Amino acid sequence: MVAILAACTLVTACADDDSAGGLDDSRLPQDPSQWVCQDSLDVVTQADIDAWCDEHPDRGSPLPEVLRAPAPLADHDAKNLYDAELEAFLKTDAYRLVLGWVGDRNWRFTGPYVGEIGSGYGYGTHLPVRIYYSPEVVDWLCDGRQGELPAGAAIIKEMNLIGDRLDVSVDDDGCMTINAEPLPLAWATMIKSGAESNDEWYWSIMQRSQFPLYAEERIDPPVVDRSAFPSLSFVEVDPSEPNPLWYPTGYFNEDQDKIPNVIAPQTQYGAFCLSCHSSAAVDYTFASLDNVIGEGIRYKWFPDTEQVADAGLQTHVLAYSDDASAENPFPRPLATPAPAFVSFFDQLPPVSFESVWRSRLPAETYDHVLAAPGGSDSFLTSDQCSGCHDAIKYLADVTNMAVEAERGGTTQRINLSPYGEWNVSPMGLAGRDPIFFAQLESETNHFPDLAACIENTCLHCHGVMGQRQHAIDTAAEDDACRDFFGVAPPAEVPFGSPFRLSAVTQWPGALDHGEQRYGALARDGISCTVCHRIDEPALGDESSFTGNFVTGPPTEVYGPYEDVVTVAMENALGVTPGFGRQSVDSDLCGSCHNILLPVLDNDGNPSGFRYEQTTHLEWLNSNYAPGRSRQQSCQDCHMPNNFEGEPLSFQIANFESSEFPPTTFRLPDEEIDMVERDRFARHSLHGLNVFLNQMFQQFPLLLGFRQAERYTRTSLDYPPLRLGQESMVDMAQEQTASVEVVSVERNAGTDALDAVVRITNRTGHFLPSGVGFRRVFVEFLVRDASGEILWASGRTNALGALVAGRTDRVLSTEQPTRFPGEGFQPHYQVITAEDQVQIYEEIVADSAGDRTTSFLRRFKELKDNRLRPDGYAPRFYESYQSPHIRELANTIGAAADDPRYVDEKLTGVDEIVYRVLLDGGDADRAAAVEVSLYHQAIPPPYLQERFADAAVGTAQSENIDRLYYMTSHLAVDDIVDGKGRQIMQQWKLFLASDTAAVPPPTDQDLPPGP
Repeated sequence: MVAILAACTLVTACADDDSAGGLDDSRLPQDPSQWVCQDSLDVVTQADIDAWCDEHPDRGSPLPEVLRAPAPLADHDAKNLYDAELEAFLKTDAYRLVLGWVGDRNWRFTGPYVGEIGSGYGYGTHLPVRIYYSPEVVDWLCDGRQGELPAGAAIIKEMNLIGDRLDVSVDDDGCMTINAEPLPLAWATMIKSGAESNDEWYWSIMQRSQFPLYAEERIDPPVVDRSAFPSLSFVEVDPSEPNPLWYPTGYFNEDQDKIPNVIAPQTQYGAFCLSCHSSAAVDYTFASLDNVIGEGIRYKWFPDTEQVADAGLQTHVLAYSDDASAENPFPRPLATPAPAFVSFFDQLPPVSFESVWRSRLPAETYDHVLAAPGGSDSFLTSDQCSGCHDAIKYLADVTNMAVEAERGGTTQRINLSPYGEWNVSPMGLAGRDPIFFAQLESETNHFPDLAACIENTCLHCHGVMGQRQHAIDTAAEDDACRDFFGVAPPAEVPFGSPFRLSAVTQWPGALDHGEQRYGALARDGISCTVCHRIDEPALGDESSFTGNFVTGPPTEVYGPYEDVVTVAMENALGVTPGFGRQSVDSDLCGSCHNILLPVLDNDGNPSGFRYEQTTHLEWLNSNYAPGRSRQQSCQDCHMPNNFEGEPLSFQIANFESSEFPPTTFRLPDEEIDMVERDRFARHSLHGLNVFLNQMFQQFPLLLGFRQAERYTRTSLDYPPLRLGQESMVDMAQEQTASVEVVSVERNAGTDALDAVVRITNRTGHFLPSGVGFRRVFVEFLVRDASGEILWASGRTNALGALVAGRTDRVLSTEQPTRFPGEGFQPHYQVITAEDQVQIYEEIVADSAGDRTTSFLRRFKELKDNRLRPDGYAPRFYESYQSPHIRELANTIGAAADDPRYVDEKLTGVDEIVYRVLLDGGDADRAAAVEVSLYHQAIPPPYLQERFADAAVGTAQSENIDRLYYMTSHLAVDDIVDGKGRQIMQQWKLFLASDTAAVPPPTDQDLPPGP
């Protein structure tokens, strides 16, 4: 019972069986005005109100002084103490029994109801309620809701489950009446406190203790520990192994044994409640004396015309869990490190769970930066956007911005909302990306004297909101790191004292939390108020690259629509949404997807600047660029407007509007009703990094990530993390590349086969693109009729390391830390040996000549044969004035001798000739060739170097250790997506394949006899 109560306090799909696929609109009349009992409208007149107010001068006593000023967010202990005081106050019913507050005449529904009372479907904005008002609120209501409510004013909403305890009767007109006077099971409160947030309210939800969900009889508050548990009894000191009851992270109320963590607090400023209360006409409340003097608006009951499934406590995830008895929909990591991993990656000793637990990232709970009183004055965290821009299940019908699709043999609800998809994208995860943090620690180990500016520069994109806000707030103190940018940023870009990695790990309850606000912003990644605050000036100019975009004021955000409903966001956040053509321009993406960094020798001496990644510049040099034959923007591919080929049309936000049950003192419909958008852009925003996605699926608590939202019940139908993974696989297999065996011939008179393989890049940039350590490689196999491999190039072992032909011997070129002088696989036009592999990659060397994946020690480029996009021409870059861009015209390594890399009529495609010499018997047996293309986001050479860097220089290893622990325990072999595709076997992501038959031998093919 309480599990449902806790989950449905703010949403009303409390009795429906989500596993049955939700409801359609046929259960209720389309017009919400028909949900209301007409004889309950306009019953109370102004004369009645005036008379009642005159007759009731005694309106009770105000809140006790200890509750009148909620504690600031920055004082974590004081806030927990305040919440405990408020909880005690509510549980003794002191507002009613001691203070004598005025309350509603009776318990009432907040919307219509369908089906048998207690096991049907509620369409209210809350569970049944009875509301009590502090004397200041009653005074305000009697004064016609004029002026502002003073600090300390309070509204307490008692709530109850729908069922027998309410004694509900239904009259002949279908109007419902609650006849009982039960004690409340829960409370939603509003306490006016103007010090912390734009809306100036402190919101809370608490439940009565005689219905405990846990031994402590509470879900929250308090919120304790770095991992945001609601009780110290849940916190284990230095646990030696993960507790299975921690997962999935979040509340996950359907399971009473689940230990909540990374919770979304129900008691805070800037709460979820604003998604509805921002539609109130005045001061965020719909409060009315109609409910005190009369019965208020009454709603109707409707019979259910369909069979209603059991509305009990069902655990949605069981439908797609690997184990029918399991309650975690995500894969479980290995219990112990993979032995082969430990043996191959011996640059570090095995890392224990205890050590990574001590350095785990603060919970998403603490990523909570609000709009200040009077309007936003800084970047805001995504939780301030999610209440409206997630696929929240407000009413008991099919959720806006969600679709239903078959997954694992059942119908699942898929969350396609901006927040739902962005939150699990590499953009949303950037501020918690364990690969990035290990890379950053590696760089600062090599150059400790430059650590401040290295961290500031890298967090310039990955922790951009924290870095930017810190720069704004310290602008007069220090701008020494300006020299890390090879092109002067626009004058509007702020520079201040360096933003350090140590700030990212701060949280309010830590001993050191002076910069927690910046840490919270940084951990939120490339968040909503990053992209939606980017302004037009300098976009597309080199000065805006490396994250140096110009932002508009914090009171504005920009999107792709011109006719925008603004009032709700203005009320909630003090932010006005408006049109910005830059939001659909690829130049916006280019500001962070062209990265120009200093080049340092191994002693830290500067040696100019060089582009570390150029995805946007690559796109500009392709037939996908504006005015070219295949014109497509970054957004066209990475923010698609369809799902499984079907175009999408949604309202882009959820908040109270005329589609909700009629109520009092709501803003006019024309100010809050949304337009359905047929240009709805999914915020999937991903590439091919399924390994990053899996780390958040398998190790969320170490990364502080919430997997199961409290109010977004869609996350328990088909979790967004799984959708993100699936979307990456779709992109990999449908949009990335194609492989074709053009021809297979037997060389007459020899035992050789000649096969021509064509790889076509279907992206609008290099493949792979972005950071230089990613790679794509070709696996080429010759098989006999039974499938036995006769010849091989590009096979891997279980760890994804390339091996020599049909053997298990790892190529020395895969182990640069063990064999630093062995070189690398060059670009091939003809492959003749099994230890030759076509790898599309970038290889650079440091000043000592050793291969490196450092972003800063890129002293010499050795190879860059990444597949060029269609229409690519090196000479394109020669027209730029910038020497850094002109340098991109150089084709590096053996690719310079391949016309398919330099002739714009041929680029976009690579062709390789495989000249296969087989033993006589095998030549006769050869029946087919099989070619596959694979992508590796974190290939073995990269991991070996990262792990080796834990012992370099200052030998800081906290972040490298975390990456080692995760990768050594990462389950890869049996991972499948929702469509049943195996996606990470042997540490590689499948892109494309083709097969072709080998012509049967003829007399001319046979070698001459002795």
